[in-house]
Amino acid sequence: MVFIVASFDVNAQKPVQMSSGELLHAMKKLNVLGSVLYMAAHPDDENTRLLAYLAKDRQYKTGYMAMTRGDGGQNLIGNEQGTDLGLIRTQELLAARRVDGAEQFFSRAFDFGFSKSTDEALRMWDKEKILSDAVWVIRNFKPDIIITRFPEDSRAGHGHHSGSAVIAREAFIAASDPKRFPEQFQYGVTPWQVKRIMWNTFSFGTTNTTAENQLKIDVGTYIPLIGKSIGEIAAESRSQHRSQGFGSASSRGSATEYFTPVLGEKFEKDPMDGIDVSLARVDGGSEIAVLVNTMINTFNMNDPAASLPQLVAIRKELEKLKDAHWKKIKLQEVDKLIQMTSGLFIEALSDKFEVKQGDTLKVSLGFNNRSGAQISLMDISMDGMAADYNTLLKKNQNWTNSYLIPISLDHAFTQPYWLVNDMNKGSFNVTDQRLIGMAQNKPTFNVTAKLNILGTPINYEIPVMYREVDPAKGEFFSPAIISPAYTISAAPKPILVREADGKGSAIKNEKSASKMNSTSPILKTNIHYEHIPTITYFNKVHQLNIKVDLKTTGKKIGYIIGAGDKVMDMIELMGYEVTVLGKDDITAEKLKQFDAVITGVRAYNVHDWLNEKYDVLMAYVEGGGNMVVQYNTNSFAGPMTKIKMGPKPFVISRGRITDEDANVVFLDAQDPILNYPNKISSNDFTNWIQERGIYFADDFDKDYKAIFSMHDSGENDLKGALILRNQGKGRFIYTGLVFFRELPAGVPGAIRLFANLISNPNLKTNE
Repeated sequence: MVFIVASFDVNAQKPVQMSSGELLHAMKKLNVLGSVLYMAAHPDDENTRLLAYLAKDRQYKTGYMAMTRGDGGQNLIGNEQGTDLGLIRTQELLAARRVDGAEQFFSRAFDFGFSKSTDEALRMWDKEKILSDAVWVIRNFKPDIIITRFPEDSRAGHGHHSGSAVIAREAFIAASDPKRFPEQFQYGVTPWQVKRIMWNTFSFGTTNTTAENQLKIDVGTYIPLIGKSIGEIAAESRSQHRSQGFGSASSRGSATEYFTPVLGEKFEKDPMDGIDVSLARVDGGSEIAVLVNTMINTFNMNDPAASLPQLVAIRKELEKLKDAHWKKIKLQEVDKLIQMTSGLFIEALSDKFEVKQGDTLKVSLGFNNRSGAQISLMDISMDGMAADYNTLLKKNQNWTNSYLIPISLDHAFTQPYWLVNDMNKGSFNVTDQRLIGMAQNKPTFNVTAKLNILGTPINYEIPVMYREVDPAKGEFFSPAIISPAYTISAAPKPILVREADGKGSAIKNEKSASKMNSTSPILKTNIHYEHIPTITYFNKVHQLNIKVDLKTTGKKIGYIIGAGDKVMDMIELMGYEVTVLGKDDITAEKLKQFDAVITGVRAYNVHDWLNEKYDVLMAYVEGGGNMVVQYNTNSFAGPMTKIKMGPKPFVISRGRITDEDANVVFLDAQDPILNYPNKISSNDFTNWIQERGIYFADDFDKDYKAIFSMHDSGENDLKGALILRNQGKGRFIYTGLVFFRELPAGVPGAIRLFANLISNPNLKTNE
């Protein structure tokens, strides 16, 4: 018997119910058996316009496989980095897919930060490992065609981008080869031959890879049954990527997408040329198509439940199909339509968001047969609990019952599956083959309800959700989880120990082990954002101890918070008194008290008012103040020549050093910034993480002084990592060095250098 997850989407914020127009649109999809897999590198790489067109207009089974979860990027909405950011972006992708109708997959590749070469990306990821993931997804999803977002060369603009194209092409070949990754066959997959793989060319910024001799299709269609154009759906989908600041305006009208072949069968007029995407592609499908078309032609928008007998008849015929792949897919679609057309509402709510090991969870199950169709509840089961009912669900009457579910002390707690085991530098380690490719865990708790609908038994799986009601914003839902018996909710604060021997080093405990002792305290991390469900995961408690030969000067620091970082916390750990400055605090009188004013990462990107405060800030510098500006991007705010930031003009480039071990050349070893109050040497650039710097200064006025020169392998030197200008009695600094990564990680040299940035030589009396 086929199981289907009920209309309560486990990822959604609220239960889902289709309108009559959406129901008719979904009925038409029963006739379509085409499938497409889109492949790229990161959350946000996907072409939401094309995905929406394929899934909503053409109604193909459409998937997006991202190689990584975006762990190495920056965060516009908070201070989460690394694993935490990857969890956020995973949920943002799932939110996007709920809008555009595609499915979401991932490989085990880790986003280790910007990569300038394909070889580096594939080496860091462990190419064969990630290739096996892509093959596994293809053999399960069985796409007719594969579409890549990027080419395999430098036009991709990022080693991860080009690496994803290499993985896609090689997976296209390997998926059909029984000699490649044969260990997968024990889990039920078989070799699968994709018909063709193509590249969805693009025009981004100064890179235009489209051409008029490429295949062109208009994807800017309007779908009356949904009431939206593809451009509107795509914008809503892309706007889910809030942590990347990708809110998009809706568009309407024609929109052209371009395609060029990579491998496989040729195509001329359409990406799906020569592929039968109708029910006729499977034995017995033509007869079912007749039933589906009759149902569509007689559908009553004012009485969707009138189609229930036809849906039940279609279901019985689908049960006879020999093609197991499409049989499963179409039965799931029909079972959802049966629930939706009947107006059957089902929910399973927990009394708490998390239940601890050894505790008891109360689950309240509710049904409402809003149409009055002939539906009976036969039985329910959940985690070893079972109950028989054989109860008729009366029209628009709530049927409810509650159940107590005991959770044993040794019950596994809920943990994102890719975080269970220790990871490698460039990839996660997942030992259960069946989990690979999944966007997230299956629900921790499911209630299985067996219903009799018009004489046909159908099982529905209802994920157990926790509902929170905000008086100002309404309902929010998150899947109920199991937590360890003993947890703490705040990590121990880092400890900074000053040494005087110049041999300071950071001491960090190991990351969480693959198996956590449930009787020991475990750190619980909760991540809350309104646009995604609450995220919770667990780690071993560890203390960050930092031993560093550190001298500091000054006492009071003013900090203008940017897009989110943890630098301010580390400044306080260094012994400074830090005051957060808002728009109204930027006055000549208030700034006088500060030994330094520091702007957080991307502060000028997120605070328009900083431009208005230019004169006040420059007067602060002129009068002896010390201003430190951490990196800003030129993608959100445009070239920084338009933003008044420093005493003389400079441009924020896209220059960056991705090798965290890149050699750093001191352009003037005698400059005070390298000597006061700490003597900075090459040793201070050891043990950095992920990268050296991003968004370096460029085209800066000759009166600025560059402090460092560095380059990635095979590239020219960049000198905009840190520039400064002595202005009047004070000093202005812009730096693209990634202090927002290094300081929270406790890198001693970065702490020492940042102390020098803070320390104004003109204020030595404050030591």
